[in-house]
Amino acid sequence: MTVSSGKSGPGSSSTKSPPRTSKADARRRELIAAASRVLLRGGAGTASVRAVADEAQVSVGSVLYYFDSFDELLRQTMENVLEEFYGRRLKVIAAPGSPAHRLARMIELGVPDEISEDLGLLYGSLSFARTNPQLQPMHRSIVERQVDLYRTLIEVGAESGDFDPQSPAEAIARNLVALEDAYDLYALVGIALDGEQRRAQVRSYAELALGCRLPAN
Repeated sequence: MTVSSGKSGPGSSSTKSPPRTSKADARRRELIAAASRVLLRGGAGTASVRAVADEAQVSVGSVLYYFDSFDELLRQTMENVLEEFYGRRLKVIAAPGSPAHRLARMIELGVPDEISEDLGLLYGSLSFARTNPQLQPMHRSIVERQVDLYRTLIEVGAESGDFDPQSPAEAIARNLVALEDAYDLYALVGIALDGEQRRAQVRSYAELALGCRLPAN
């Protein structure tokens, strides 16, 4: 879904982006919020510059005036969603508590009872990324950052004696992220396992891989 990056703004025919002023930044945030609402309602496949303009109650030209292209607006919108998702997990890592308690909480966040709108949007946007290569580095980044969070927690737990890793921390971290994604997809396609059952599968692997018992939720 590529849209011409040409711009027309109030009182200007320049093709350059508007200056980074507080007013321009506020308008960009409003357009990103509008794009988020469009994406959450209909998914990435239904998003268009017209839909975002209608949602924000502005002209199509105004949307393209504040972003280099519609693809750029979508990229920044998805980055916001990803950052919020990552930020929630980062808080778990930084919170007090034993490594085992924090690992259990990470799994709880990664495999929720119900797939939230923003998490569903992240998974739904994977097919969109196939035809929009500029989104692929963003998706790779969130995977790698989640792996880093798990790896850090595993290394801290091994250092403290809470964990006895049976494989390299990197491999265990990647498997945990992969299992989270797999069991979230179970929920998205309607496989009949509730959230606790799906989390139990991930916890079982974590306990085997780390030689520990995780606390109950």
